[in-house]
Amino acid sequence: MNNPRQVMRLVLCALAFGVALASVSPAQAQNVLRIAAVVNDRVISALDVVERMKFVMFSANMANTPDNRRRLVKEILRNLVNEELRLQEANRLNIKVRARDIEKAIQRLEKNNKMPAGTLAGLMRSRGISQATLRRKLESDIAWSRTVSRRLRRENRIGDDAIDDEIHRIKTLLNQPQYRVSEIFLSIDGPDREEQVRATALRLLEQSRSGAGFSALARNFSLSISASVGGDLGWIQTGQLNRELDDAITAMAPGDIVGPIRTTAGFYLLHLRDRRQASLQGADDAIVELHQIALPVEPGATPAEIAAQKTLVEKIRASISSCADLPAAAKSAGTKESGALGKIKLRDLPKAMRGAVRDLKIGTPSAPVLSPAGKLLILTVCSRSNPKIKLPSRRDVRNQLRGKQFNLLARRYLRDLRRSAYVDLRG
Repeated sequence: MNNPRQVMRLVLCALAFGVALASVSPAQAQNVLRIAAVVNDRVISALDVVERMKFVMFSANMANTPDNRRRLVKEILRNLVNEELRLQEANRLNIKVRARDIEKAIQRLEKNNKMPAGTLAGLMRSRGISQATLRRKLESDIAWSRTVSRRLRRENRIGDDAIDDEIHRIKTLLNQPQYRVSEIFLSIDGPDREEQVRATALRLLEQSRSGAGFSALARNFSLSISASVGGDLGWIQTGQLNRELDDAITAMAPGDIVGPIRTTAGFYLLHLRDRRQASLQGADDAIVELHQIALPVEPGATPAEIAAQKTLVEKIRASISSCADLPAAAKSAGTKESGALGKIKLRDLPKAMRGAVRDLKIGTPSAPVLSPAGKLLILTVCSRSNPKIKLPSRRDVRNQLRGKQFNLLARRYLRDLRRSAYVDLRG
């Protein structure tokens, strides 16, 4: 340790700890205020690690067992170091986080977790968890977001061409499946860190499959911008993520958690929350002008009687070539239930009827459908108003592209801070 700056940092740390130690007994000082890490001129104590450990296990619904503590302690300490680096950089740039900013963040946490307003603090006290560790984490998150955003505004601009290209890409994928995905991302700062980060990812995977909340783990461990919303990426399609992630997602079933998935930047854990077919998205919101021909099938009807009704149904179907033929067809059926049903949203029809008319061409009679009331129906669509597929606004696309740039810049920024900092991990 010949670097004068490093010596001065340790001197300052020792002075800071000397003040803290003066107020506690020697035994307490040794056990509670033991130095876990030094980050430039600031100390992270063993107490900081213990309090964060308790908070992580509380928020992720994990058992506070010796085994769980042993598995998570290294990554928790590393996260505390990252938070300290972020705060120091924000302070250097004179970026401030006020108490009201932290209070608003706590209110959002309560709302996202469906908790009554103002109850989180009491719940944490009841579990013996210091509020200081939560407030410190939120302060770091807010400060870092502002720090990276400042540099992003200065270094990167989203041009109209980039927005046009993204909207075109979205249009080409309208008929592709969509996936509701959450992520946990762990970065690799250097080749010597790969196995350690992989091991951490495997531990988080094990915890998530054992009942720990995936969103809580994302908030506490993920280094992606999505960490602030529990890793939620919303509805996405193939092509929006790396190929390795796309391949994993398309092979998953809703509810699956997979990983670690190696990319050039680090390791991912993915949770597929839901899946939907985009081609059907909004299809059941179509409004159809519907007509029906209804023929009764009496309870206990003999096979011969049922066959006779089916013959009549086919005869009536053959007589319909357009909606102009429907009044005569209804008259030939001779039932009061036959006629116009008016304009109806597809999703309001019984499932069997909805399936029969969803792709039916205008003026073409459907195959016979058995209604819930026990009648054979011939359904005809005479007009259809399809819902317009709502594309994201240019502002939404700009924000999405900006989020991707934010992630890339934040990773590089933090990596540079770590490389230039004095960090002494003591465990």
